[in-house]
Amino acid sequence: MQSVILAIEPDQHQASELTALFRRQFSAELVLAGTTSAALAKLKDRIPDLVLTSALLPPRDETALTQWLRELGPKAAHVQTVTIPALASEAPQEKKRSGGLSFGWEKPSVASAPDSCEPAVFADWISIYLDLASTHRDDLDHRA
Repeated sequence: MQSVILAIEPDQHQASELTALFRRQFSAELVLAGTTSAALAKLKDRIPDLVLTSALLPPRDETALTQWLRELGPKAAHVQTVTIPALASEAPQEKKRSGGLSFGWEKPSVASAPDSCEPAVFADWISIYLDLASTHRDDLDHRA
């Protein structure tokens, strides 16, 4: 069974980075929308294996998502919610030297800024969460 991942990301740049990541790394279905209500409408009656949320998710969307998960009850016990980090959009660039002496004063490239996450690292985390969800869902199925 193909995993379904629900992602709520209102930032268009982040959403496109996330979409590109999923095209490259996963066979899971990504259900992506800018608001919780739009995401749940796209999801229909399916239960995702993982929910990814924007760090900037408005409180009303967070409340709606929490309420929806509670209403699903035990059949959604395997679902985890993970905040999407700011994804780096470029590979780190090597420092360029000006030909003279270097004293380590070069500015770091934008892609190596500490406030962003390499997409491959985030993909590894998603894989771990999907494995955990699958194991937990299988355990629940065997108990039923």
